[in-house]
Amino acid sequence: MVADAGHRVLTVGPQSGVAVLASAGELARVVDLEGRQVGDMWVIDAADPGRWLSASHTRDRCERLFPHPGERFYDQYGVAILELIADTSPGVHDMLFPACDRGLYESRGRPGHPNCRDNFLAALASVGLSLPVVPDPVNLFQNSVPRPDGSLGIGVAASGEGDAISFRTLRDAVLVLTACSVDYPPLNGGRCGPLQIEITPAPSQ
Repeated sequence: MVADAGHRVLTVGPQSGVAVLASAGELARVVDLEGRQVGDMWVIDAADPGRWLSASHTRDRCERLFPHPGERFYDQYGVAILELIADTSPGVHDMLFPACDRGLYESRGRPGHPNCRDNFLAALASVGLSLPVVPDPVNLFQNSVPRPDGSLGIGVAASGEGDAISFRTLRDAVLVLTACSVDYPPLNGGRCGPLQIEITPAPSQ
């Protein structure tokens, strides 16, 4: 981690996760360092860890599969927790899929495979937190667009090297980011890469 007067830069290695505290108003920027890498992101209220970003409530409030810049993400009580402020990627993200887990890989003959569920739990434990459930994440850069017949097409992540998406925290929050562990095609292009999360102070008024 790099820290400088409130400026923090953390690298999330392939198939791993990190947790970082962001104060209300701070900016969080997630960068796909090498391209074609999905990142699973969670946002938990630091003052009340029983509240967290809810993908389903966000879809309901926005009436979209994913917010546009300027729109907000909501917790499970319908209160805004995060705002999307900029996106330099192609804008293809997902809020339908849960985090990958042990059972997913076991069903594909890959027991003991790293997974985002375990990486989320480990990252959260590193800052002294635990939750009664693992909420569905915001799957940054994931290319899984619904088809007209109702099926979900899963393609290679649309993001390129250096593409980024930026958020403003609307309350003190713990952000957890994992670099998706799927290392077979198509999701991450058949290989897992790193991500970066950068936290910067709130802009001066």
